[in-house]
Amino acid sequence: MAAPPDLPKEMQAIQVVAYKSPYEIRSIPVPTDLQPFELLIKVAVASNCHTDSMVQQGVFNSPLPQTASHEGAGTVVRVGGKEAEARGFKVGDRVMIGLVQPLHPCGTCPDCTGPESQTQYCTHITGHLGVTTQGCFASYVRADSRSTTPLPDSISFLSAAPLACAGRTVWRSILQTGLQKGQWICFVGSGGGLGHLGVQFGKALGLKVIGVDARDEGLELTKSYGADVVVDARKGKEEAVKAVQEVTGGEGADAT
Repeated sequence: MAAPPDLPKEMQAIQVVAYKSPYEIRSIPVPTDLQPFELLIKVAVASNCHTDSMVQQGVFNSPLPQTASHEGAGTVVRVGGKEAEARGFKVGDRVMIGLVQPLHPCGTCPDCTGPESQTQYCTHITGHLGVTTQGCFASYVRADSRSTTPLPDSISFLSAAPLACAGRTVWRSILQTGLQKGQWICFVGSGGGLGHLGVQFGKALGLKVIGVDARDEGLELTKSYGADVVVDARKGKEEAVKAVQEVTGGEGADAT
């Protein structure tokens, strides 16, 4: 599918150009040479994560220069052929892209085919956005349609961007517990970046939520998002365990 006529040839990007050094804003080409399954997305919001600092420090030995951010949301402006179209994407779609965004998984290895979906571990991928391939701190980003998430109009780009990493991570962890409505799930660090999202997801799924934190701000956030029980870990292990045991009839949480 042809790119829109107003698509620029160059864009600004925030990049790591040397490890353990500040980001630099540079002009780089817009990646219009899409491969099968790829989408070109005009970035509306990209957010910063602890992993970005690890990229900056050279922990992953990322190829430089490296455009930062693996948490992005924006609008599709180009679709890379019938493969991406077959997945239902079209120009104008609102989408979320993020760290669990492996480019070009093979689709045939055990990690890709199951029984669990572990595509992010496919050894044939060509990289992860913002870590080993160019990320979302740019005007445009190239993403793989197989791990791109359509966004309903009710979700703002601002809310969606951090869900691309922290949100996906804790959401999957909840699903993998296999819990049913009414069962107890406990989040240790419930007022943190993943924890506060987990509390909300858990409640939305009908689970009974225990939140454990060790900061006033974290405890207040846990309470405000509707946790059924809020435990202050600063009172010590015995008190924390006692509080959980009391509300669960001595059984403890069904998953933590």
